[in-house]
Amino acid sequence: MKQALLILSVLGMGIAQTSGAAETTFQPNNTLSHTITNISTSANYGSSRNIYSTNSGAHVYSNDEISQAIDNLSAHAKQKEYQLASLTSRLSYEQRQQQASRVPDRNSAPAIAAANASRVALSRSSGYCARYVRKALQSAGYKFTPNPSAYQYASRGTLAQAGFTKISNDMEPQVGDVVVYNRTSSRPHGHIQIFDGNDWVSDFRQNSISPYSGTYSYTTWRDSQYVDDASDRGIYLAMADK
Repeated sequence: MKQALLILSVLGMGIAQTSGAAETTFQPNNTLSHTITNISTSANYGSSRNIYSTNSGAHVYSNDEISQAIDNLSAHAKQKEYQLASLTSRLSYEQRQQQASRVPDRNSAPAIAAANASRVALSRSSGYCARYVRKALQSAGYKFTPNPSAYQYASRGTLAQAGFTKISNDMEPQVGDVVVYNRTSSRPHGHIQIFDGNDWVSDFRQNSISPYSGTYSYTTWRDSQYVDDASDRGIYLAMADK
């Protein structure tokens, strides 16, 4: 019996031994999931073997290979981060270039309309903002059907008919931009105004973008020829992951 035990000991085998594996999988979010399915054990001199698999079917068999796989994933992520930063920088440059080329000059229709509105603006409101802004726009060559109320220049599509595009209220104003305030119970005709490059003017020169005290909803409009749209040049598409 002692001789049998000695032989088993020399061969590296225990009295009781089972076989198995521990499986680790790479999840879609690049995290590791380590699932122990059956660990090899031995009462005396047992051994174990870890098998790690990926979704692509590749297998690694050691901690060193796992570390290498993690390093590879990290390098890939850094490469994507660099590509995104590069494309973001390119987009910013393109937007600046487009913006510079789309600012109306003094002879453009938006600039002429704004200058004419600014020249005749009163020091205080007369209640005829729609008439003043309409005449300023028409003097610059814009064609549209006049409306009796200011808010209708947005709600009836009049500005769109004249060649304007609605833009975000958060955009930096530029000369010739038109803002239309919606009507309310206290102001049933709404309000319309134009930016002359320095101030907002309507029938009078305003102190700020809002002619009223309080908060009111409005829309901002810009001559479509001067609307900056980077997507026209496919820059956003270039940012898609390939």
